[in-house]
Amino acid sequence: MKGVIFVELINFMDETFGSDFTEQVIEEANLPNQAAFTAVGFYPSEYAGQLVTAASRLADANATEVCEAFGRFLFQRFEIRFPDLMGRYGSTREMLDHVQSHIHEEVKIIYPGANPPSVTTRECEEGFEVLYRSHRAFAHIAFGLVQQCIIFYGEACEVSWRDSSHPGEARFLITAINRSSE
Repeated sequence: MKGVIFVELINFMDETFGSDFTEQVIEEANLPNQAAFTAVGFYPSEYAGQLVTAASRLADANATEVCEAFGRFLFQRFEIRFPDLMGRYGSTREMLDHVQSHIHEEVKIIYPGANPPSVTTRECEEGFEVLYRSHRAFAHIAFGLVQQCIIFYGEACEVSWRDSSHPGEARFLITAINRSSE
């Protein structure tokens, strides 16, 4: 897994919980590299799991909630790091439609050797659905990314988790919110 995700995970813990907390997490996670990550390096995805597990335990928080909060944080970091890329799209749907065909292709150019997840969208009766597939168990991070994407574009819609029958796969339903009934 690309080091940029690990660097941002450490930044997330520092900004959310403080540097002392982050140091405790690193100590408890007991990683062979002591969490010395570089943005361009490659690291086993299990390291992220160990860090999240330790952070969840120390913060007395649910790991899925920590992952979703990290996903929201990560999208905000992408806004700062890649403003030209984010500015190419005018809506949540437009951006999510292009994750697979455009954004992840650029990720592979910027970070050779990267193996991003598959993210596809499709229309459905209730709105539109995002299908996330990966050999890594990080669907909750993707869910947080989608949540923040909606906020970024300021759209009146919400995202909900749909059950999937396949391991390594998650489905998210994005539906419009009818503000006239609020």
